[in-house]
Amino acid sequence: MKKLYTLTLVISCLLFSSLSSSAQYAGGTYTAVTAGNWHTASGPGIWQTVEPPQNCVNCLIVLNIEGTVTLNTTVTTVLTIGNSGASGFATSNSIILANDGTGNTIQLLTSSSFLNASAAGTYDGVLTSFTSGGVTSYFKQVGTAPSGFVGNNVASNSNASYGTTLIGVANLGSGGTLPIILANFSAVVDNGAVDLAWTTDLEINSDHFVVQSSTNAGASWDNIGTVTAQGNSAIAVNYSFTDKKPATGTSEYRLEMVDRDGKYAYSPVKAVRIGLMSSISVYPNPATDYVNIALSGDASVSANIRLINLSGQVLMEKNVSNAGGTTVPLTISNFPQGSYLIVVTGSDGTKQVNKILIAK
Repeated sequence: MKKLYTLTLVISCLLFSSLSSSAQYAGGTYTAVTAGNWHTASGPGIWQTVEPPQNCVNCLIVLNIEGTVTLNTTVTTVLTIGNSGASGFATSNSIILANDGTGNTIQLLTSSSFLNASAAGTYDGVLTSFTSGGVTSYFKQVGTAPSGFVGNNVASNSNASYGTTLIGVANLGSGGTLPIILANFSAVVDNGAVDLAWTTDLEINSDHFVVQSSTNAGASWDNIGTVTAQGNSAIAVNYSFTDKKPATGTSEYRLEMVDRDGKYAYSPVKAVRIGLMSSISVYPNPATDYVNIALSGDASVSANIRLINLSGQVLMEKNVSNAGGTTVPLTISNFPQGSYLIVVTGSDGTKQVNKILIAK
């Protein structure tokens, strides 16, 4: 594919840039080969052969230059990106801004500037590309869903960052939108703490993740930790963080995903519930004759304690009032050697499970 050079378009009403050669244009092809004014009184000026006409229908305007083109005349064509039906970027109708350090940029400078990709196909539109480890990834800025690709394979089914049309003043840069594709994000209660885990399928110039929590249904968020991002990766990267002191009740968690240029986006929100019975300790483990269940948390909570074998059979059960801060012993000498579960259910509905080994 032809390299798209550093490009700043200073125009009064519309925008053009290089599209792949697979598109068909009845109005002809017009190529700018040097920076300068769009219009000159005589001669081709910046154009390879001839200046495009004022009213140009189905024209391909190629700005194959490094520098600035100034539109000093009136033209009435709107840039429309159609559906190529292509199965990859090599033959698509696309404007691809390479994130290669050269700062490729497209600018729409007036309120009448118009870029229309509403009829574009899967691989058509305005995109940012990044190559790492021999694999090129693409993020769609203007066009239809999907929005993210690793090579020709879809990696994100979200909408393009600017949607299908872009009207008015805007900058489309080679940095694109926040280049992180989050594959999954989970929050799990583990013995009174909350374990957070997430995986990215793709990262471009990512900087860090801010872990945030909320105890008021998202009305406000607190920053509880920061995790450094990989930076650039076209393979899956796993991350984790543990909230060791979560609040009692329902807490919500999200990630603020921050790029190196300060751009950020938020992950989906995950909710967990920490019961009044905040944590449980089971000892000794392995045990022979007895086992102690130490219950911490609110003193007013009651608890149901069950000893269950691995077949799901309840072997022993106790109900304890005012359980928070107490230790409950269980005699287990009559049970055969093997693995068992201690299941503690609080009166607020929360449940915690510990595995024990009875040894003889």
